[in-house]
Amino acid sequence: MYDTVTTEMIDAIDGVKTLADQPPTQRRKLGEAALGLDRLATEIASQAVKLSDPMLRQSATTVADGLSAAAQLCRSTLEA
Repeated sequence: MYDTVTTEMIDAIDGVKTLADQPPTQRRKLGEAALGLDRLATEIASQAVKLSDPMLRQSATTVADGLSAAAQLCRSTLEA
């Protein structure tokens, strides 16, 4: 599941400050990272509902929420 997080996504998130200061064409990487994070969050959330253990289900949901928040931060940086 986490193999969906590519090196490019990690680099884009790590470089948010630098990318935010770049021209819009360069900031496209943030948009791509946001899409990837959203896809991963959706995948984890859909798997979470299938878990029978409530603690595991809650943990998976928390991870999905965190990934969604990271995607939103990427999108907010794009809009700034």
